[in-house]
Amino acid sequence: MVTSFYLKYRPQNFQDLDSTEAREELQKIFSSGKIPHAFLFSGPRGIGKTSAARIVAKAVNCEKKGKKFEPCNQCPTCISVTNGTNMDVLEMDAASNRGIDDIKELRDKIKLSPAFSKYKVYIIDEVHMLTTEAFNALLKTLEEPPAHALFILCTTDPEKLPKTITSRCQKINFKRATQKEMVDKLKKICQEEGLDFEGKALVSVAKLSDGSFRDANKILERVSLSGKVTEEEVKKTAGILAEFRAEEFLEILSGREIKEALLWINRAAEQGANLRVLTESLLEQLRILLLENFGVAENETGGDINLSMEEVKILINLFSRAYFELKFAVIPQLPLEMVVVEWGENRKLDVGGGKPFGSELRAEPLDRGAGNGKLEGEERKTANFTLSSVVTKWPEILERVKPLNHSVQAFLRATRPLAIDGDFLILEVFYKFHKDQLERDQCRRIFEKAASEVLGSEVKMKCSLSEVPRSPKPLPSLENIPVSNSVDPLPKPSQTWPKSKRVAEGTDDDIIKFAEEIFNKGETIQ
Repeated sequence: MVTSFYLKYRPQNFQDLDSTEAREELQKIFSSGKIPHAFLFSGPRGIGKTSAARIVAKAVNCEKKGKKFEPCNQCPTCISVTNGTNMDVLEMDAASNRGIDDIKELRDKIKLSPAFSKYKVYIIDEVHMLTTEAFNALLKTLEEPPAHALFILCTTDPEKLPKTITSRCQKINFKRATQKEMVDKLKKICQEEGLDFEGKALVSVAKLSDGSFRDANKILERVSLSGKVTEEEVKKTAGILAEFRAEEFLEILSGREIKEALLWINRAAEQGANLRVLTESLLEQLRILLLENFGVAENETGGDINLSMEEVKILINLFSRAYFELKFAVIPQLPLEMVVVEWGENRKLDVGGGKPFGSELRAEPLDRGAGNGKLEGEERKTANFTLSSVVTKWPEILERVKPLNHSVQAFLRATRPLAIDGDFLILEVFYKFHKDQLERDQCRRIFEKAASEVLGSEVKMKCSLSEVPRSPKPLPSLENIPVSNSVDPLPKPSQTWPKSKRVAEGTDDDIIKFAEEIFNKGETIQ
């Protein structure tokens, strides 16, 4: 049986760890001989946290290492840890074993001496998934651990861990892999496997992996089946057909050839191009153009892309929004087609000194009434976040809202980020009922808390009702009405942004049915 690249080339000692900063920190700790009783490995998925945890387990129990801190990987203990058969090294997935009973069982077992090794090592993956009660039970063990016990907690979301837990651990941060780290790793694998490779192809694999060594190894394995790693094969695997280049599409847009741009999108969709990956390529090319303007990067692709910096920024906003909408689009290519249509329509507005091209996308202040654009007694502030960053992190914001209140998340799924007004984030809402509920203090505070945590800046929310027909019939308030803890994704106008057709089909019965789906027994918004 053939071993997958990501298993075959999994690091087996400290010096082989791919994450530079984490490798150096662990080497420093183990060379000092002062080993803490608990580690916290944090960082994105596929970066090497669990591999590092197993290396630590081998290092503290190796039978032949002597005064060296690197495991020998030859003694029975090292081999059993590598194979996952060591009785004294226990791996636990907190996502599946997250309750207090699981941690109590662990506490009972940890009191027993190791069967064969010097230390009993407990590796708890995705530790942030533990319940509050389970964390409390784990805390007692971390405070007074047996001399033979070593804990290694791994997480992709350290912010969810109680400070009482993190303060008792030696934290090692595994950062997302840099392009250089990734390419060096891929090049080493290619040389070991005797594969011919193109330098650009390895760079493309690194970009597609999004900083994950595990994902990069999987992609490399798929594109190397012919014995060669080529740029063309990488694009096919990613769903980008060779004939659909981002540079070519941007050239068409810069030439204002709207019909040709729409035909280009449809050809790409018909031939099976991955539209999300294609949009990523477009944004990457626009980013290069932006940085090139300030002398930060060089555009090696060349081409005849005649776009001003203002136009580049507008297209970045348009495609960032489209990238988010692609996930929910009923017609796959529709969000990209809407980008082209808006690009063409807004260009017309610039003719004759009318409305500035793309001004609505620059998130300028909304009309707030009289004269100076601010409410009486209100001091106007500027937000420390952009509309583009909100759109990019919108799914993460929704996920952060979910554990706080499922119902609020359900309402937010039927909205979309519209603009930045001072330090306010304006959400476009398509039904008055949704707007009324989201503007309630309880709902607003839940959203603002979640959004502020994700964006790393204080966020205030306002809702703007879309100019569409709305139901004249009053709907019940959320107060004192129980809501289900499990709410299916809602039918939302934001799935296909063209409002006229979507709303024309909406009826009073549709909205009432929607409300009934939410207001089942279970949860209330407080």
